Amino acid sequence: MLRELHTLYKERCGDLTGLDSIEAFVELLRGAGAYPPFETICDGVNEPFCTIGSRPYLLFCANNYLALSEHPAVKDGAIAAIEKYGIGPGGSRVISGNIDIIEQLEAAIAELTGTEDCLTFPTGYMANVTVFQALLDPFFLGMPCAKRSGALFIDEFNHGSVVDGCAHTTATVTTFSHNDLDDLQDKLERCEQPNKLIVTEGVYSLEGEIADIPAYVAIARRNDAWLMVDDAHGIGVIGEHGGGVGEYYDCADDIDILMGCMDKAMGSTGGYLCARKPVIDYLRIAARSSILSSAIQCGTAGGVLEAIRLIRSDGQRRETLFAKATYLRDRLRALGFTVLGSHDIPSLPLLVGDEFTGVAFAEQLFERGILCSLVRWPAVPQGKARFRIIVMQSHSYEQLDSFARACGEIGSRLGLI
Repeated sequence: MLRELHTLYKERCGDLTGLDSIEAFVELLRGAGAYPPFETICDGVNEPFCTIGSRPYLLFCANNYLALSEHPAVKDGAIAAIEKYGIGPGGSRVISGNIDIIEQLEAAIAELTGTEDCLTFPTGYMANVTVFQALLDPFFLGMPCAKRSGALFIDEFNHGSVVDGCAHTTATVTTFSHNDLDDLQDKLERCEQPNKLIVTEGVYSLEGEIADIPAYVAIARRNDAWLMVDDAHGIGVIGEHGGGVGEYYDCADDIDILMGCMDKAMGSTGGYLCARKPVIDYLRIAARSSILSSAIQCGTAGGVLEAIRLIRSDGQRRETLFAKATYLRDRLRALGFTVLGSHDIPSLPLLVGDEFTGVAFAEQLFERGILCSLVRWPAVPQGKARFRIIVMQSHSYEQLDSFARACGEIGSRLGLI
């Protein structure tokens, strides 16, 4: 896809580059069907049916796994917090002070994940983009870590926010093949820096996998490295009480840095880092995305506190979610589609391959009243476009059947099955 776009650009724009070429570049993307549609939703934002214009659409791309975004208790928690605290946090916590409800939320997240302490951020992106510089670069005068004394080892399929975070540190950055522990071990053995940090995800939602975190713990300990796990798609979903990958494997104490999001199973927005208390105390003064930004909104904290209560107390929601995800996965595979992954998780990566075929697939779904966005480069490798089909606990089996039926008819027409 990228080569075709490059050729088209040269044909239409010649040698035009730089800031003056942005308009022509965007028009090229639009003309080639490569610019995403950005549909405007006016109702049912995180529900099985959303409204675009005046038409209802089945929604299969919202990360609201447990249908908590619209849960009455969650909304009541957010409203009560807004009534008490207003809509804004007032500024950076290091300047404007902490707010008790945000501290309560951090304690609740630490308890849910089985960790000692927690620091929240307005978005998950902000957590990942700040953590490596905070940990591996000096706060001042070479302390606690000197410049260029750190080494990051990141899985090739780590989220783009991890990649962006790597750009803000003087640590060396080494990419290892996806979930290839032999490749990781080989690269760790050749590392000369004393401060090593391995970064993986707990649940790879675009691959349909739960990472073998105990194996990562073992390799980290063997090589005197720290381990960070991005558990954005695991928290609230896996583990007996929704505690995420640490609870799933009973290894929360062995994960040095745990990152997660509140915009998926928790139904809200925001990110967090969990670790031992001394590490979190340090991040409170060293994480630039925290000290140079306002804290999360109090309404968010109030809503997420209720979401966590429901996650811990209502295991039936997860059981229903997994049953529906398994049902849809089996239906799609029976039709002949490739649904990636060996683990039963509520994120179903349906592989399409060619980006232009995927765009046509998404457009035809939309024509049938279904919104399911295509995931393509740079989120996934070129030529491996896919749909990340998100099953929500609130989807009905009739809605799952309608979606599978539409996929079957379109996939057959496009020659995918």
